[in-house]
Amino acid sequence: MYELHHIIQVVMGWTNSHLYQFNVGEQVIADTRLVDDELGPVKDVKGVMVTQVFSKVGNTVTYEYDFGDGWMHHLELVEISTHTVDEVLPQIIGGENACPPEDCGGTYGYKELKEILMNPEHPEYKSTKKWVDSKFDPMVCDLKTIQQKLGKLRKLIDEYEEGYNL
Repeated sequence: MYELHHIIQVVMGWTNSHLYQFNVGEQVIADTRLVDDELGPVKDVKGVMVTQVFSKVGNTVTYEYDFGDGWMHHLELVEISTHTVDEVLPQIIGGENACPPEDCGGTYGYKELKEILMNPEHPEYKSTKKWVDSKFDPMVCDLKTIQQKLGKLRKLIDEYEEGYNL
């Protein structure tokens, strides 16, 4: 589940700068180094395998990131492949639009940010464009860049499994 968290971070274009947790029914899975006892019993994210959580088609998990912005993701296992894959995993196979930038204020903040970026006459256009990076386009999902970053993450994961820390 720890690797899945990092994959989600790459796909979303985020920087792993906030707390996160997976909710599987009543069970909370999180990085126990970063959470306090307020959450109640928490399973450590590094001790739970994806296959334990997603054991059959239809299993669902909620992934929550940045408790202030409150990004909630519904994850569902839709298929289990039985054939071998010749490609390096993980792979991104599609996407629509850009993901919200880190710290943009949740769903309402992202809606406002998109409205500003779509209106060059808006008084906050220049400062917002500078803040998000001048290349950011909320209408474009850059699959090539995401896949490149997933490739770099795969290398880090392989090194982690060989004894390094991610």
